[in-house]
Amino acid sequence: MLTMSNFLPMGIVCLTLFTGSLISDKVPLAQDLQLTNQPVNIASLVNGQYQFCSQPDPQDWRDGAGVCFNFSKTGNQVNGYYGYPHSDQFVCVRGIADKNRITGEGLSILWDIPQKNTVDSAEFKWDAEEHLTLSQANILNTVNVDEDSATWILYRKALLNLEGFYQYNRPRMTPVSQLCQWSFNS
Repeated sequence: MLTMSNFLPMGIVCLTLFTGSLISDKVPLAQDLQLTNQPVNIASLVNGQYQFCSQPDPQDWRDGAGVCFNFSKTGNQVNGYYGYPHSDQFVCVRGIADKNRITGEGLSILWDIPQKNTVDSAEFKWDAEEHLTLSQANILNTVNVDEDSATWILYRKALLNLEGFYQYNRPRMTPVSQLCQWSFNS
């Protein structure tokens, strides 16, 4: 037979469990307080290697989400590449950081473009998100291997706006030194 004395310990246990469930929804966990959600001024970052992407860290096998800028920073000088993770679509960008904008020049490699001696030097938005603007293009070098060709194009004017991008805790994309070779043979 149940007595009042049996209900008291059982009530305390239930009340404790109920209160704990209410509190756990209100207390932020350490994993929720990530650097990726904080606004960052690129120009004020210390010297180092960084990765910023237009979408939050996917927390899975992917190197990034959206379009990303993987770069090294020394003083106000920035050297990196801007492009889509897991693709061959990227543009090397080097220049000066001012707040969340990089002003400088760009270098791209295009595969199998129609042969012509000039490229359009008018200003254009490189990506669908319209964060990278390029202009003043010059063909630097074209290499033909069998039926494939690669053309290096230098853009004397590049403007990259990283406002609203998310800082990842470390660079996960291919190192800049493996993709951006600013010295080339003409």
